[in-house]
Amino acid sequence: MSWNVQWGRGADCRVDWHRIIAEIRRIAPDIVVLQEVAQHYPELPDNDDADQVAILAADLPEYVACYAPGIDTARSDGRRKRFGNWLGSRRTIRAWRSVALPAPPATTAKWLPRTAVVAEVAIAGRMLTVVGTHLEYYCARQRMAQVEALKRMVVESVPSGEAQTGDAQAGGSRKGIVPPAVLVGDLNFSPQSPEYRALAAGNRWVDAWSVAHPGKPHAHTVGLHGAPWPDHPYCCDYAWVTPDLVAQVVAVEVCTETTASDHQPVVLTLSWPE
Repeated sequence: MSWNVQWGRGADCRVDWHRIIAEIRRIAPDIVVLQEVAQHYPELPDNDDADQVAILAADLPEYVACYAPGIDTARSDGRRKRFGNWLGSRRTIRAWRSVALPAPPATTAKWLPRTAVVAEVAIAGRMLTVVGTHLEYYCARQRMAQVEALKRMVVESVPSGEAQTGDAQAGGSRKGIVPPAVLVGDLNFSPQSPEYRALAAGNRWVDAWSVAHPGKPHAHTVGLHGAPWPDHPYCCDYAWVTPDLVAQVVAVEVCTETTASDHQPVVLTLSWPE
């Protein structure tokens, strides 16, 4: 499950983590990746000074969590102000790391530092690499550079046994994304965009929606419930897989009913031999 939760802020502009937690519990995914999770960031609209990572840990204790903030700055009170990607897994995380994505000189006045959280998850004796990210919104140059970086990171071949190594902490030694792998998140581009075509080129990543729903337009993932942004519905949230997982794609669904965020959850189901 992947979901941009807008720091818990719903389409009604109220921050309410009970709604977010309830939707996660309803879907009950093995792995959940959230974008826009904040710690001690009162400047966010309609937000308080809450530690949202702590909220998730308290309310979802069955998930082992990784947090990869793109924004991480010191506050005058000694705490740190953070904002970024959170991954929780009910399966064993053998290793994980936070990867800073490229930020070439911006062509826009605004831009944000971006990361990917990369977790190697053990499932029934096999490893699945899960990549969760939130690409740049304001600057198309940076967003395209981040797309190309995600493609270059995919390791085409792995020495025997290497995918089984590593400690469950950030800063692991392996830098590549080891197949089989899943890429999920708010990628901030539409299916008609140059960035979409770039990510699909080169046979590194395959859009799982096109596998589960061949020939059908992507379901909209934002703009469904009257939030101040955006002014029209479209798709910018995805699940992609490496080519070796295409045959294992069972379903890709957009949960359209919840109003707990300005985005909708995207749920990818894979077959996996137990």
